[in-house]
Amino acid sequence: MADDAPTFGSDPIVFDGVDIVSISRIADLLAEFGDSFRDRAFTPAEQAYCEAQADPPQHYAARWAAKEAFLKTLAGASPGVPTAAIEIDRRADGPHLSLAPVAADALAVTLEERGSSLATADIDVSLSHDQTVGYAVGSVTVVATRHH
Repeated sequence: MADDAPTFGSDPIVFDGVDIVSISRIADLLAEFGDSFRDRAFTPAEQAYCEAQADPPQHYAARWAAKEAFLKTLAGASPGVPTAAIEIDRRADGPHLSLAPVAADALAVTLEERGSSLATADIDVSLSHDQTVGYAVGSVTVVATRHH
């Protein structure tokens, strides 16, 4: 290896959160609380996406699981972050996480406690749902570089 070879960030920090939720549980919450639950837990863009699908509850459930998975990546700050502050965008290349200021600030605190920052963080989201088994899974991985 040449002495002048570029070195990319050392000491990566990885936070991973995974959550599983019953699709029927989310369907029950949607049926019982309707718009109150939707508005409290999901952004307008998420609601529009889910409602446009053939089976909205499984899409809501996958997003709920991903939101809970994100909260698990935080260092004790999650109770102050409402789920509607975490948005799962569906883009051509897959799901992406968009964070309102309160959620971004909580992630920034977690990263700073570990010697990193939002500027070096990359966030990956994975969603899965299967109506036949009745569950949805969300996974969020945050990878950042530790500052020296």
